[in-house]
Amino acid sequence: MFSLTAPLFALSTAQDIKSQAMQKKSVDESISYIHSSVKNAASDADKRSLYYFVGTLEELSGLYEEASSSYAKAAGIAAGDAKGMPKVTTEQIVIDAVRCSLNCGDYSTAESYLNSSVRSSKNPEILAHVNLYSVWADLCRAKNVAETSGSVATLKVYAESESMKSVRPAVLLTLWYITGSSQYSDALKKSYPNSPEAGIVKGNVKVLSVPFWYFVPRAVAEAEVPANVSSTSSKAPSSGSSSSSSSTSSSASSAKSGSSSSTTSKSNTTTTKTETSSSSAKTEKRVREQLGLFRNKDNADTLIKDLKAKGFTAYSYTETRASGTTYYIVVVDENKDGTMGKKLRAAGFDCYPVEY
Repeated sequence: MFSLTAPLFALSTAQDIKSQAMQKKSVDESISYIHSSVKNAASDADKRSLYYFVGTLEELSGLYEEASSSYAKAAGIAAGDAKGMPKVTTEQIVIDAVRCSLNCGDYSTAESYLNSSVRSSKNPEILAHVNLYSVWADLCRAKNVAETSGSVATLKVYAESESMKSVRPAVLLTLWYITGSSQYSDALKKSYPNSPEAGIVKGNVKVLSVPFWYFVPRAVAEAEVPANVSSTSSKAPSSGSSSSSSSTSSSASSAKSGSSSSTTSKSNTTTTKTETSSSSAKTEKRVREQLGLFRNKDNADTLIKDLKAKGFTAYSYTETRASGTTYYIVVVDENKDGTMGKKLRAAGFDCYPVEY
């Protein structure tokens, strides 16, 4: 007979659950394991640390809506950091939740988080991010370049403000992205030559393909698309097809800079040879430019509509992750010259090539 006061199962520390999660075969499995194990965490501190940790995994995997939710859950638990887990303040977790909401284009949720106690923070860097992200939320709401004028005026003030020094590269990048003015790209290259933001304006890296950047109107996006833009139609791949949808370069909208970037790759179509026991045949790997990954089909359709308005033949297909989440991936097929990516960027659309 067992004691009525004895626990029916052993409670686990956050460090133990994290260790088990890291032994899974994929990040998706690790994320699912942590979410299913939080209820067995030994203390509130363990739960808080686990929600924060799984939020970082989700963000790095491009699961911004899930990451925002996980960060918010962590911030809502009044406890300290669990033993052996990353140390982070509640204010920083809230900022992380805001960033991920903005990456989804969900400015209303971002604003609800910004209207919490972080607005009265005593930490200068937290306040700088609050100010920057408040402007970014306004930019998400803007429907055209004209409606960004108030935000641009605010960002110009921030670019000169000492209190915004910690996020100044992100401020300058945003000004350059919206206005296309070289004065902001020149300032980045001169004052922050080694920053991801400077890499973006130099063309060494590109803005990560997250919904946020598609919701922000920019002057360059209103320029005419070159007359020779390809309009070749194509069919969406079958449900069995898959496409790389996450970046392995510098983190999107990092807590330090607030910007999104990823390593630029070449868009030339490649051909490989496949040998069989009976014959040799050439198998061509097709390439398409990926422009966005969305959980919400309406957001994908909006981007497709914008692309078609500029003369591009865009379409979307679905991809279901191991977590069960289905994404709508917006793409444009590469043309024979391998210049589709260049034409898309010239028209104001950020993209990167993927093979299938």
